[in-house]
Amino acid sequence: MDNFARTLCLVIFALTSGALTAGCSADTAKRTAYETLQNIHEQDCLKNPQTECEKREEKRESYEDYQRKRKELEPVN
Repeated sequence: MDNFARTLCLVIFALTSGALTAGCSADTAKRTAYETLQNIHEQDCLKNPQTECEKREEKRESYEDYQRKRKELEPVN
């Protein structure tokens, strides 16, 4: 694992740990993790631009939109 990937893993771990120890709700921790991953991908695209990055930027969705789509895809029991 290169230094960039190692740093990203540490950042994710620190943010998640901090959110959990601060007494945040599970939804807040999930939102933080989602937004962190979105920002990491954005930073990676700035370092290594690709066609996939352009497509992803056009359709970057909010956490609320992501959750709405997930609920629509869940099977109804």
